[in-house]
Amino acid sequence: MTKFHGIAHLPGIIGAIDGTHVCLHGCCLKPDEHIFVNRKSRHSINVQLVCDAKFRITNVVARWGGSTHDSRILENSKLARKFAAGQYKGILLGDSGYPLFPWLMTPLSHPRTDQENAYNNAHAKTRSIIEQLNGQLKNKFRCLLGHGLPFIPVRSYVG
Repeated sequence: MTKFHGIAHLPGIIGAIDGTHVCLHGCCLKPDEHIFVNRKSRHSINVQLVCDAKFRITNVVARWGGSTHDSRILENSKLARKFAAGQYKGILLGDSGYPLFPWLMTPLSHPRTDQENAYNNAHAKTRSIIEQLNGQLKNKFRCLLGHGLPFIPVRSYVG
């Protein structure tokens, strides 16, 4: 919390969350191909990542097809159940694709006041950690970029 607070003075933040698409290349995905087609019409897996302020990954969910929205992945995760049950203390920061929960802060969609704009700026500055992490991962492991993985995913939706 201290490291996150030091970025833009948002209290209680323990992690930043985001989904990133890992493209699949040369895979036979029939008959479930539609599940893996993302909004850019590419075949992918939508991977949910949570990291701390030191860029350490603290949670990964990598079993949903590219057509799955970030919010659905979160809402069906053990992470969400544990936060909702009070097993984790603190707040996650997510982008506007996530729903608002007592333990998940998102930006305001139409800020009207200086205070609301200041909140959105602090939110973006603090949450940029997860965006940077995704960039670092894809730069280090080039197979996560556009050409994707030559991999056929196994579908299992165990909560």
